[in-house]
Amino acid sequence: MALSTYSELKSSIANWLNRSDLTTEIANDFIVLTEKDFNSKLRIRKMINQTTLTLNAETVSLPSGFLQVRDFYILSGGSKYSLNYITPAQMDQIKGSSTVGTPTSYTILGDTFRFAPIPGDTYTAYLNYYKTFDPLSDVNTSNFILTNHPAIYLYGSLYHASNFLGGVDPNQVGQWLQLYSTALERLELNDREDQYGSAPLQIRSDVTVGGAFNDTYKVSTNNG
Repeated sequence: MALSTYSELKSSIANWLNRSDLTTEIANDFIVLTEKDFNSKLRIRKMINQTTLTLNAETVSLPSGFLQVRDFYILSGGSKYSLNYITPAQMDQIKGSSTVGTPTSYTILGDTFRFAPIPGDTYTAYLNYYKTFDPLSDVNTSNFILTNHPAIYLYGSLYHASNFLGGVDPNQVGQWLQLYSTALERLELNDREDQYGSAPLQIRSDVTVGGAFNDTYKVSTNNG
């Protein structure tokens, strides 16, 4: 069966599970959980979005779908002035000595950016950030992930379905999880190769590396 639209995805999941009675669960649970999961894990170019923000107050709301800052700067008089991230605690420490002026730092509190110094004028800031993929729905019937990497949706949904249903062969559950993780890793690897081509990797000594889509860790060393 084709996997190019939201409707086709839901039908395919039902077929793989051999369950025609899970219409609501497939749409509202399994697919949604998969979207939440891959949005939290992936950081690829297709997720980068740019928006402009008007800075004329201490706080500004985060843009819709915000996940993570890539770069953030003020453009004034043809020059870029980078905004540097500091923790909320660090911002509290500097507030007493730096109150109003051109912002140089920002932090994130809940659903807002907070700036220091507090803008003393109106500034235009440019934010490049990672944004969630638009979720599938009856209105938004496809997106980049479903069009180009449908295995992420299919195997992710099957894995979440197996946790809901219970009684599924553990080997089958493990296989779906592995296929889902492999699809995520392949997408991220393809994205990196598109960015950097065949440039050689630099060897670093005694670096602990966490797997991107699992909880295992490996230590790489150049000491043999």
